[in-house]
Amino acid sequence: MDHDRWSLGKWGGIPFYMHWTVLFAFAWMYLIFWNVVASVIASVAFFALLVAHEYGHIFVLRRRRIPVASVTLFGIHGTTDYSYAKPKDEMLVAWGGVGAQLVILALALAFAAFVDLQAIPLAALVAGPVLVVFTKLNVFVMVVALLPIGPFDGRKAWAVIPMVRSALKRRKRAPQAPKLSAEERRALEASSERAAADLLAKLTKKPDTTNEDMRGNP
Repeated sequence: MDHDRWSLGKWGGIPFYMHWTVLFAFAWMYLIFWNVVASVIASVAFFALLVAHEYGHIFVLRRRRIPVASVTLFGIHGTTDYSYAKPKDEMLVAWGGVGAQLVILALALAFAAFVDLQAIPLAALVAGPVLVVFTKLNVFVMVVALLPIGPFDGRKAWAVIPMVRSALKRRKRAPQAPKLSAEERRALEASSERAAADLLAKLTKKPDTTNEDMRGNP
């Protein structure tokens, strides 16, 4: 145990740590639900959401073949420490966490739309708090994660805007082939076909050996 965090062991070969501020999740959930059981269930779901966010980073890091050092979970966010990465890779990694949350949000909304929880009271007791965390609180955590300040992902994620602008400027400066009208295009195609036919005729034409035979045979 560190001074302000606990070790959760290695998950998939990556050291995971939990900061003491994660414990505030229960108090936060109790202020929302005013029910101990619902608060416990929501706290577990919120912890899973934090882990999913960090695994979004890990997924991108592994795709880019960048070694992951460790993961630390905090009250409403986490940090994934990794080796040196190019600015483009850092931007992609930053969006990876929010991308994982978007997947969870889509699945939660689909579940809420197609499953009638009122018909299963016990399922509603569990799924109700989980859906609140995976939808409303999920969106809140995404907004916090994309703040361009402090330790949040927004500092690197929003680098996508200048990168896109630079790519568009390079595309505008790049020379473009002149556009041809329909008549010019047909004329060019016809000219190309004639040139190809002439070349093929020259390659397949047999040499004229009549005169050489007459000189060689008196």
